[in-house]
Amino acid sequence: MKILEAQNALLSNFEVYEFLTERQEHLGKQKQKQNRRRGPGNPETLIQELLQYFQSPPSPLSQQPVTYSADAVTQLVERLREFDLAKGELLMILNMRPQTPAQLHACVEEVESRLSEDKQSQLLDIVSEVLGHFPAEEAAEGEEMEV
Repeated sequence: MKILEAQNALLSNFEVYEFLTERQEHLGKQKQKQNRRRGPGNPETLIQELLQYFQSPPSPLSQQPVTYSADAVTQLVERLREFDLAKGELLMILNMRPQTPAQLHACVEEVESRLSEDKQSQLLDIVSEVLGHFPAEEAAEGEEMEV
Protein backbone atom coordinates (compact mmCIF):
# COMPACT_ATOMS: atom_id res chain seq x y z
CA MET A 1 0.00 0.00 0.00
CA LYS A 2 1.26 3.43 -0.87
CA ILE A 3 0.07 6.61 0.85
CA LEU A 4 -0.52 9.30 -1.75
CA GLU A 5 -1.64 12.17 0.49
CA ALA A 6 -0.99 11.99 4.21
CA GLN A 7 -3.71 13.49 6.40
CA ASN A 8 -5.69 14.86 3.50
CA ALA A 9 -8.77 15.21 5.73
CA LEU A 10 -9.78 14.78 9.36
CA LEU A 11 -12.83 12.75 10.30
CA SER A 12 -15.02 13.41 13.30
CA ASN A 13 -16.42 10.62 15.45
CA PHE A 14 -19.83 11.34 13.91
CA GLU A 15 -18.51 10.86 10.37
CA VAL A 16 -16.88 7.56 11.35
CA TYR A 17 -20.07 6.50 13.15
CA GLU A 18 -22.19 7.38 10.12
CA PHE A 19 -19.87 5.46 7.78
CA LEU A 20 -19.85 2.40 10.02
CA THR A 21 -23.63 2.28 10.38
CA GLU A 22 -23.99 2.47 6.58
CA ARG A 23 -21.31 -0.19 6.20
CA GLN A 24 -23.00 -2.44 8.75
CA GLU A 25 -26.32 -2.15 6.89
CA HIS A 26 -24.53 -2.93 3.63
CA LEU A 27 -22.87 -6.01 5.11
CA GLY A 28 -26.18 -7.13 6.60
CA LYS A 29 -27.96 -6.95 3.25
CA GLN A 30 -25.24 -8.55 1.20
CA LYS A 31 -22.88 -11.18 2.56
CA GLN A 32 -19.37 -10.14 1.72
CA LYS A 33 -17.61 -12.66 -0.45
CA GLN A 34 -14.32 -13.99 0.78
CA ASN A 35 -11.53 -11.96 -0.75
CA ARG A 36 -8.06 -13.35 -1.04
CA ARG A 37 -6.49 -10.07 0.02
CA ARG A 38 -5.40 -9.55 3.60
CA GLY A 39 -7.50 -7.50 5.96
CA PRO A 40 -9.19 -7.73 9.32
CA GLY A 41 -10.25 -11.27 10.12
CA ASN A 42 -13.83 -10.32 10.75
CA PRO A 43 -14.86 -6.81 9.65
CA GLU A 44 -18.36 -7.27 11.11
CA THR A 45 -16.87 -7.72 14.58
CA LEU A 46 -14.66 -4.66 14.17
CA ILE A 47 -17.60 -2.54 13.01
CA GLN A 48 -19.81 -3.82 15.84
CA GLU A 49 -17.18 -3.06 18.50
CA LEU A 50 -16.59 0.45 17.18
CA LEU A 51 -20.32 1.19 17.04
CA GLN A 52 -20.69 -0.14 20.58
CA TYR A 53 -17.89 2.21 21.70
CA PHE A 54 -19.58 5.21 20.05
CA GLN A 55 -22.99 4.30 21.51
CA SER A 56 -21.84 3.90 25.11
CA PRO A 57 -21.59 6.82 27.58
CA PRO A 58 -19.87 9.25 27.93
CA SER A 59 -19.79 9.52 24.13
CA PRO A 60 -22.08 12.28 22.81
CA LEU A 61 -23.25 9.80 20.18
CA SER A 62 -24.74 7.64 22.96
CA GLN A 63 -27.69 10.03 23.33
CA GLN A 64 -30.86 8.63 21.79
CA PRO A 65 -31.93 9.87 19.40
CA VAL A 66 -28.55 11.01 18.09
CA THR A 67 -28.63 14.81 17.83
CA TYR A 68 -25.71 14.95 15.42
CA SER A 69 -26.38 15.31 11.71
CA ALA A 70 -24.43 16.51 8.70
CA ASP A 71 -26.37 19.79 8.81
CA ALA A 72 -25.63 20.24 12.53
CA VAL A 73 -21.92 19.70 11.96
CA THR A 74 -21.88 22.26 9.14
CA GLN A 75 -23.87 24.74 11.20
CA LEU A 76 -21.56 24.32 14.20
CA VAL A 77 -18.43 24.89 12.12
CA GLU A 78 -19.98 28.03 10.57
CA ARG A 79 -21.07 29.47 13.90
CA LEU A 80 -17.69 28.80 15.55
CA ARG A 81 -15.75 30.43 12.71
CA GLU A 82 -15.66 33.76 14.59
CA PHE A 83 -13.64 32.19 17.44
CA ASP A 84 -10.61 31.56 15.20
CA LEU A 85 -10.18 27.93 16.23
CA ALA A 86 -7.78 25.48 14.61
CA LYS A 87 -9.16 22.48 12.69
CA GLY A 88 -8.04 20.15 15.46
CA GLU A 89 -9.78 22.27 18.09
CA LEU A 90 -13.02 22.28 16.07
CA LEU A 91 -12.75 18.52 15.74
CA MET A 92 -12.24 18.12 19.49
CA ILE A 93 -15.27 20.33 20.21
CA LEU A 94 -17.35 18.29 17.80
CA ASN A 95 -16.18 14.96 19.25
CA MET A 96 -16.38 15.92 22.94
CA ARG A 97 -19.38 18.29 22.87
CA PRO A 98 -18.13 20.37 25.81
CA GLN A 99 -20.70 21.77 28.23
CA THR A 100 -18.48 23.21 30.96
CA PRO A 101 -15.44 25.50 30.90
CA ALA A 102 -13.32 22.61 32.20
CA GLN A 103 -14.32 20.46 29.22
CA LEU A 104 -13.67 23.39 26.89
CA HIS A 105 -10.12 23.68 28.28
CA ALA A 106 -9.50 20.11 27.12
CA CYS A 107 -10.59 21.02 23.58
CA VAL A 108 -9.01 24.43 23.00
CA GLU A 109 -5.34 25.13 23.57
CA GLU A 110 -4.61 28.11 25.86
CA VAL A 111 -8.31 28.95 25.98
CA GLU A 112 -7.96 31.37 28.91
CA SER A 113 -5.52 33.61 27.06
CA ARG A 114 -7.34 33.37 23.72
CA LEU A 115 -10.97 33.72 24.80
CA SER A 116 -12.55 35.79 27.56
CA GLU A 117 -14.99 34.14 29.96
CA ASP A 118 -17.88 35.69 28.02
CA LYS A 119 -16.56 34.26 24.74
CA GLN A 120 -16.07 30.86 26.37
CA SER A 121 -19.64 30.96 27.63
CA GLN A 122 -20.87 32.05 24.20
CA LEU A 123 -18.99 29.17 22.57
CA LEU A 124 -20.49 26.64 25.00
CA ASP A 125 -23.97 28.08 24.35
CA ILE A 126 -23.51 27.67 20.59
CA VAL A 127 -22.48 24.04 21.05
CA SER A 128 -25.57 23.39 23.20
CA GLU A 129 -27.87 25.17 20.74
CA VAL A 130 -26.60 23.33 17.68
CA LEU A 131 -25.95 19.86 19.11
CA GLY A 132 -28.45 19.97 21.95
CA HIS A 133 -27.83 19.60 25.66
CA PHE A 134 -26.38 16.26 26.71
CA PRO A 135 -28.60 14.97 29.56
CA ALA A 136 -26.17 12.22 30.62
CA GLU A 137 -23.87 14.91 32.01
CA GLU A 138 -26.65 16.31 34.22
CA ALA A 139 -27.32 12.87 35.67
CA ALA A 140 -23.62 12.32 36.40
CA GLU A 141 -23.31 15.75 38.03
CA GLY A 142 -26.40 15.09 40.16
CA GLU A 143 -24.95 11.83 41.42
CA GLU A 144 -21.68 13.50 42.36
CA MET A 145 -23.49 16.23 44.32
CA GLU A 146 -25.48 13.68 46.35
CA VAL A 147 -22.35 11.82 47.52
